[in-house]
Amino acid sequence: MPRWNFSDAVETRIRITSLLITVCIMLFEYLNGDSSTQYPAMYICVFIFPAVYFTNRIQTKYFPYMKEYVQATRIAAIIMTLSSFGVWCYATYLRLSIPPMPSHLIYNQ
Repeated sequence: MPRWNFSDAVETRIRITSLLITVCIMLFEYLNGDSSTQYPAMYICVFIFPAVYFTNRIQTKYFPYMKEYVQATRIAAIIMTLSSFGVWCYATYLRLSIPPMPSHLIYNQ
């Protein structure tokens, strides 16, 4: 399994940046979210925690006999977080770039 040998300072910086981006996304969704963008944002929140907290130090301390499985879980969580972030960016772009349909076209009366 690939293993990143980042220092604790770099791991902390990555963790803080990732969690701040997630907080900004959730704040954006809270203020003007839509169901098309809330689900990818929810998946970002679900997968961000194993992606940033299963560091090498945590793996060595709490999972000494299962490091390879935890590393695989971390890689899968990183892939799912990045793919959910891509889907969220695309859905947000579509929602904000396409103008809403006027109500007289929705309800023909």
